[in-house]
Amino acid sequence: MKRKITLFIAMLITLLSGQNAFGSASTQEIGAIMGGGNFTNGSTTQTNCFQTLNTIGVGMTRVNLYPQSYYANNAPTPERLDSMMLQSYQHGITPMILFEYYGSYEKNGQLLGNYDKWYSIGQAFADRFRPNGKWAQANGIQDWGVSIYTALNEPDVENLISKTDYHNALEGLADGVHSVDKSLKVNPGGFAKANSNSDYTLRGYGPAIADLYNSGKLDGIDLHTYYDIQYAPMKGTYKYSAQSNFDSVKRASGITADVNFYSTEFNFKKRLITEEEAAKGFFTAIWDNLGVVKNDGKTPATQFAFPWSLFNSATTDTYYGLSSSPDSWVPVTRGKTLENVIEKTKGMSFASLDPKKTGEYVLNGSSKKLWVWQNLDYWTNHPGTSYTINGLPNGTYKLEVIGWDGVRQTIAISGKTSYTINGLAVGETYMFLAYTK
Repeated sequence: MKRKITLFIAMLITLLSGQNAFGSASTQEIGAIMGGGNFTNGSTTQTNCFQTLNTIGVGMTRVNLYPQSYYANNAPTPERLDSMMLQSYQHGITPMILFEYYGSYEKNGQLLGNYDKWYSIGQAFADRFRPNGKWAQANGIQDWGVSIYTALNEPDVENLISKTDYHNALEGLADGVHSVDKSLKVNPGGFAKANSNSDYTLRGYGPAIADLYNSGKLDGIDLHTYYDIQYAPMKGTYKYSAQSNFDSVKRASGITADVNFYSTEFNFKKRLITEEEAAKGFFTAIWDNLGVVKNDGKTPATQFAFPWSLFNSATTDTYYGLSSSPDSWVPVTRGKTLENVIEKTKGMSFASLDPKKTGEYVLNGSSKKLWVWQNLDYWTNHPGTSYTINGLPNGTYKLEVIGWDGVRQTIAISGKTSYTINGLAVGETYMFLAYTK
C-alpha cells in the first residue's frame, strides 16, 4: 500500500508540473522542457542528481545506455532499466533514452550492427517503456514513460561510422519503435560540427539521413551548441546561434520536412572569461535554445533544451560545470542564472516567438506575462538602450526588469497598457515580467 501511495503522489506531481510525455514547447511551461544528464546505464546510485533536478525545477533527463550493458549480441535487455525508471518516476522526472555507440568501438570488435539489430532494440525498449507500456502497466502507472528514443551520439566528431550503416541503424531503430507506437519520437543523437566547425552537412551525416526526416521516420535535429568567446561567439554575429545552425543544417542536408529541434547539450564556455561573463552569455543561450522556431518563423520547434552540465562540478569541469559541488547542487553564477529563468517562468509557456527578426519572445501564464528581448547586434533588428512594452495586461501592478544576474529593477505599474524602460545595455538579453492581480 505504501508503495502505491508513493507512486500516486509522484504521478500527481508530474501532472501538476506539466511534465506530460505528450506535451510540446507551445503548451508546457519552461521547466518541463528543460533538464540534464547523464544517468549512465540506469544507475540508481545518483539520488543526489534527481534531487538536483527537483531543486532547479526542471522536468527531464537524458539516460545514456551502452551496448555492453543493454543491447549486446543482438539481445536487448530493457528490463535492466526498470529500477532507474521507477526512481525517475518517483522524482517526477521524465527520461529520454540515448543508445550510445561510437565508431571507435569497432576496433574492439563491437560492431554497430544492421537494420534488424536496431529494429529489435527499438521495439524492445518502446514496448517496455513507452507511456502505458508493459513496465507502466506492471507498476500501476498511467500516461507516463519514455516517448523519445535516440541513438549514436556525435557521430560527426569521430566520423568513423559509414554513412550507409548509420542510416540503416537509425531507420531500424525508428521502425522498431514505431512498430509499437507511431506517436513515439526517434532522433539521431546530438551533432557537434554545426556549432564547432560550421559544417552544416554534419560531415555528411545530415544528407545521409535526410530521407528519414523527409519521410517522417525521424522527428527532429539535436544540436550541441557550445558558445565560445572566440570560436563560437555571440558578439557581432548570429551565425553561431541555435536557430541559425538549425536552419543551416536543414538547408545544407536537404531536409525539407518541418522537423523539430532538440538540444541535449548547450552551454557558454567559461574560457578566457570570468564566470559572470559566461553567465551573461548563458542567459542568451538559454533563450536561444528554448526559442527555436520552425520553417514559418513563429511556430515553436524546441521540444527540450538541456544545459551541460548540471551534474559536473565546476572545480573539475571548468568550462561547463554549473555547480561548485560534485555531490549536491551548489550553483555557480551560470547555475543561478538557470534557476532564475526556471523560477520566473513557472507556470508560463510561449505565446509568440520571433528570434529571426525582433529577437523577442512573449510568454503567458500564472497571472504573469513575460517579454524576452535578445538585445544583441544581429540578434534583434532594433538593438538599443530602451524597450517599450506594449500590451500590459489589465490589472498589472508590478514590472520586473531581469538580467542574467537577477532582478535589476522593480517598477510599480497602475492603469498602464504600455511602459518604456530606459538605460538598458546593448549586448545582453533581458526579461521583462509583468505581474497581474
